[in-house]
Amino acid sequence: MDKTFTQKLSDIQSIADDLPSALIIHEVETLQIVYMNSVGLDILGTTLGELQAIGPDAYHVKYFNTEDSNEYVPKILHLIKSKTQEQVSYFQQVRVPDNPEWQLFVSNTKVFARNDAGDATYMLTIASRLDPVHHITTKVNRLMNEIAFLRHNNLLFLTLTRREKEILKYIAMGMSSAEISTKLFIAPATAETHRKNIKNKLHLKNNYDAVMFAQAYNLV
Repeated sequence: MDKTFTQKLSDIQSIADDLPSALIIHEVETLQIVYMNSVGLDILGTTLGELQAIGPDAYHVKYFNTEDSNEYVPKILHLIKSKTQEQVSYFQQVRVPDNPEWQLFVSNTKVFARNDAGDATYMLTIASRLDPVHHITTKVNRLMNEIAFLRHNNLLFLTLTRREKEILKYIAMGMSSAEISTKLFIAPATAETHRKNIKNKLHLKNNYDAVMFAQAYNLV
């Protein structure tokens, strides 16, 4: 560690435990955790030594919903490559001790230190847990669940033809095959065939599943 970083780290440590949020400093090259304040360690129910011992990969798998990383990792990589003082904000689902449900955090990350060439060497993140009963938390959780649904089912949805997507919309609206045939000026048997094909392609078990797809892909 260079003297400038050591001094900055010392300054941060002098106040970090008084913050109401978790504060984490990562080394950019290795992604190793260099420092985490007591708030963060208490949330995870661990120690800095234990986190450093398991390594960055195991750390993320153990404590975070790795599917979220598809959303925020590109932002952080862009931040690392930039020469600005920008910061990125994102949501993370975190696994905490004695709670089977993911806990939602809002995190902010920025470059904490650079070398003489201006390259990012350390990143600082502040993470705050959102109140689980707050209406915003409910909305964010719904959005993140929808993103996960899209990620898991996109390949299935892409197998639908244009006509099948149109009929999926009407299925989600509760219309029968007879009603769909009248709506689209097609034979009832054709509408029923489309319905069966859609059910097979998307592995639909009931009408609720059809509604989930229609809502996720903005058909209704």
